[in-house]
Amino acid sequence: MEPFPMAFAVIRGEFAGSTWDAVARRFDELRWGNKDFASHQYVRDVIASVVDSGVAGRLGVTTSMHDLVVVSLETTNGHYETIKVHAPGVLAPVDDGCFVLTFYGNKRRKRGCQVVEQHPVADAVPAFWRMVGEKFGVTRDPGQPTG
Repeated sequence: MEPFPMAFAVIRGEFAGSTWDAVARRFDELRWGNKDFASHQYVRDVIASVVDSGVAGRLGVTTSMHDLVVVSLETTNGHYETIKVHAPGVLAPVDDGCFVLTFYGNKRRKRGCQVVEQHPVADAVPAFWRMVGEKFGVTRDPGQPTG
């Protein structure tokens, strides 16, 4: 899949994100106030999986409109590699029933690394955690649900 406008997030300097609980509340409020927001349920499922993961304190989060931008809080150089969970919309053209995860990083590669993955919405939580494990080395505590 080719990158699309606004596919990647770049964060440098001090990370000024939100808390996972605050982002969960925001998505709940959006869902309650908008019947069309049901198409964003997979994003809310990812949020819930992080809140329940036992490792939420190792992952930072902010939002870009309705997309999630996730970083590892274990970085030490002020340049954050990012995983973006794209919400449905015209800027993220995907196949029906699918969603997109993107990764942007250049800490080890100096030239940058951009990854775009399309997955079925039903696989949102496991696909997210696979990418988090692969790119950030963060996995859920063993006693937590796998989603």
